[in-house]
Amino acid sequence: MNRYPPECPFCGRVVEPPSTIRAEFGEVLGGTCTCGSVYVCDPTGHNTGEAYMEALALARGDWNIGSMDQEVDYRVEDRDYDLKSHQRVFSKGLAASSGKLVFVRIEAPGREGVPPARQEGAERSPAPEGRGGGRKLKGSVRGFLGTRSLDEIAALALEDKGVIRLLISLSYDKEDVLSWRAMEALGSISRAFSRDRVEVVRDTIRRLLWSMGEESGGIGWSAAEMLGEIVAGNPDALADIIPLIWSYREEEMFRPGILWAMGRIASVRPDFVRFILEELPSFLEDPTPSVRGYAAWVLGILGGDGARERIGELRNDPAPVPFYRDGSLAVRTVGEIVAEVLH
Repeated sequence: MNRYPPECPFCGRVVEPPSTIRAEFGEVLGGTCTCGSVYVCDPTGHNTGEAYMEALALARGDWNIGSMDQEVDYRVEDRDYDLKSHQRVFSKGLAASSGKLVFVRIEAPGREGVPPARQEGAERSPAPEGRGGGRKLKGSVRGFLGTRSLDEIAALALEDKGVIRLLISLSYDKEDVLSWRAMEALGSISRAFSRDRVEVVRDTIRRLLWSMGEESGGIGWSAAEMLGEIVAGNPDALADIIPLIWSYREEEMFRPGILWAMGRIASVRPDFVRFILEELPSFLEDPTPSVRGYAAWVLGILGGDGARERIGELRNDPAPVPFYRDGSLAVRTVGEIVAEVLH
């Protein structure tokens, strides 16, 4: 048999067929399991990312993802699914053309199926003495950021994934060098998790993409930069995320961060970013200095026909741009960035 009634991945109960749910952001095809999980159907299997965000919104019950930086945890699973027959699909041949059911469950104290440590309010597993938990964890991470000990932070994250949330919460003040180091540390964690824990990284990516969406109110101020560091840390495994990041380039508030992300990825794998070359020169004329400066930086990395000439037109641009490199944050002019690119 290749098809079975779809079961909730968290409690094993068979779920009801998805139905239309009227939500704040529109109609959603989904349902709720008796264990408290919610699920959303993507009938085609081509819009799973959107289904994930809709399921997360339904599970939360509101559109503010700020608490993702606090002690809030959720689990996400998806299943190959045929909506017409309301059957889970197991055969690879059938799954290739199937839809998806995306399940999300917020984990809360006392909920069925949540391990005892979670029920006591602890999001993470016990860490070695002096390294994990509460203020000690935050103090350790801040100390490592102060010395730019990124490998130490990655090692700590392997023991305690709550480090990831902490870094995200420290990444929003772009005038603070520690915020940029926190973003950079996410790239180190991405590399450290590249083998058998890449799904933890993808879960973080989904949260950050969600924070940039309209449903969240667009509060992911540094999400683009964080995504760039994460992908740059493990580009071969996360190349599929690059077009998703680039898709936010029309959002004015995210545009500088999007270009920064492209530059970070291009610094590691320029071939993964070359698809933006045709559109990139247009950003050299953007009214926002950081957009012009970062666009010149990325274009300098990628090259292309006439790139040096186009960049050279900004050689005398005096507008200031914050630029982070090698652990230091400095304000540089667009012209100074261009001069270095053309050196």
